[in-house]
Amino acid sequence: MTKLKTATPFHLSRIFLVVFTALLFLVLPQVNSPEYVLPTITTKLIYFLYGNLILLGLYSFTLVFTKSISFSFSKIDIALLVLVLYITLNRYCIQSHYGFSIRYIELLGLSFLYVVLRNIGLKNYPWLLLAIVVSGIIQAVYGNLQLLGYYTSNHSGFKMTGSFFNPGPYAGFLVSVWSVALGMYLFKDSITAQVESNKKSSSFILNIIIKYIFEYIPLLGIISITIVLPALQSRASWIALIVSSAILVELRYRFLRNGLKQVTAKFQKTALIVLAIGIVSAGLFSLYHYKKASSDGRAFIWKVTSEMISDNPLFGVGFDRFKANYMNYQADYFAKNGETAEVLVADNVYYAFNEGLQFVAENGLLGFLMLLIVLFFLLQTKLTTESETTFITKTGLFTIGVFACFSYPMQILPIKLVVIFLLAILSNYSMATFQLKITENTKQLLFYKVSFVLIAFLTMNNTFSYTKKLSQAFITWNNALNSHQYGDYNGAIQEFELAYPILKKDGDFLMNYGKTLSMAGNPHKAIVLLEQAQVYQNNTVIATALGDSYKAIKQYNKAEACYKQAINMTPGKFYGPYLLAKLYDDSKQKEKAITLAKEILNKKIKVPSTAIEEILLEMKKILTKYKNPPGF
Repeated sequence: MTKLKTATPFHLSRIFLVVFTALLFLVLPQVNSPEYVLPTITTKLIYFLYGNLILLGLYSFTLVFTKSISFSFSKIDIALLVLVLYITLNRYCIQSHYGFSIRYIELLGLSFLYVVLRNIGLKNYPWLLLAIVVSGIIQAVYGNLQLLGYYTSNHSGFKMTGSFFNPGPYAGFLVSVWSVALGMYLFKDSITAQVESNKKSSSFILNIIIKYIFEYIPLLGIISITIVLPALQSRASWIALIVSSAILVELRYRFLRNGLKQVTAKFQKTALIVLAIGIVSAGLFSLYHYKKASSDGRAFIWKVTSEMISDNPLFGVGFDRFKANYMNYQADYFAKNGETAEVLVADNVYYAFNEGLQFVAENGLLGFLMLLIVLFFLLQTKLTTESETTFITKTGLFTIGVFACFSYPMQILPIKLVVIFLLAILSNYSMATFQLKITENTKQLLFYKVSFVLIAFLTMNNTFSYTKKLSQAFITWNNALNSHQYGDYNGAIQEFELAYPILKKDGDFLMNYGKTLSMAGNPHKAIVLLEQAQVYQNNTVIATALGDSYKAIKQYNKAEACYKQAINMTPGKFYGPYLLAKLYDDSKQKEKAITLAKEILNKKIKVPSTAIEEILLEMKKILTKYKNPPGF
């Protein structure tokens, strides 16, 4: 990576670069504009892209006026570069399809941010860590205000989501901040000394202010997150919190190491190990039964995902294409095995709830091997110093890794910001494996600067133009959904048409567009859009909308196949069988209509609702119509 030796005239630009990076960490998790579609995701993406443009401008300004430049790469840098290149090659060259991907756009932005963070200077890292903690404090306060009713949550089923779309990623972000806050508090003396040693002024008052800042802000972060996290009922975050706390406390106070030194007898050591295993097992067993249905649902998703992996072992299905393939595998599973006990936990799925499994499913075993190499270098790379900052960094990454075993943190941009920063810290503390220095007043230095400025200008111009179009497309898509909600389908279609050129490979967008066309009485065009949607994403909404469209043009066999696909995806649901029974009724397939109506009436109800009551009433009407009432 590039390390800069700045001259006096642009010390100010370096300060601006650090301050703006801190603001990015501080502000990005909080943004959530209702004018965008999927606002908790897309708002953060747009702000992140604009923020990266500003960072690129500040970084370019700093680089242009430096007197000398030195390249320094660690093994971690090289391994990460190879991994990103492989993901890109696999996505665009090896796979047969690739769609619009917010995750891939974020990956490119995070790659650039990593370069900036590698060059921002070790002395600035404590302040950026502090910005992350402050961001977590703001989120914790926001969540409490939602719980108290001052702000609405972003999910109708939960009172507290922060600026995220449900409590899961919200808890994941808070626990990733927790490990940073706890580490900074436990090692506050060392971090404070590090900050004081890097400042030019030796003012006593300034030293006191720094001491209080680095002591009480992390403490406030610990307290605020501790208050919120239990209410979120995220078992993955609880496990991650307990593990990270145990590691950091042990690193600070060495309770376990000192305790084991006191235990000399083999019997005592064995008893302690057995006791520890028993406590951990009891805790995991209790967490499993605390929300058993959720646990069983995750286990089922892992089971189906393993079938995806076995069918695509080497290269996977492609980056960010889990959602395009998973529901087809779930439908095939139930088609082969019938309505097993897993029917009760089957639903539309977009994440594997295990980042390791999802990574292998998308990028194959070859990609997983490259990821393991990155992890190996993270663990094995010799560090220039075992400072307390590296303790915090390693524990923070491990905390997110534990959470990733049961959730989807790598789908959440604010969590990925924390990951990228921790990786940059660890890499900066690592010993360089490759170095090249370009000195002052050389043609090589001038060429490097001119080339960088030119590339930066072109990148900023193209990125700004694309981000502006993308931002408008998200707004237009949201306007279309609002028009759809109010029954103005023609107005919604006009909005969808405006956003189509930018989002024509986005499965969610095509699903919304196609369903609106279907409801507006344009089934032929709806079929085209919905079949395109299935290439980039698949779920019961697309399958049933496609079935409705085929039914409207009286292609009953194709409509039946679509409805059956929807039923196989989630056999425990009532809506798919209801639509199929209505199809049989409308197409005069009497025997099939009667048989399916009886099956629906005898179907086990997981969660009672008004919609299910109405469906059951419709099935009774079908049986009465054919003079075959229930119990006949």
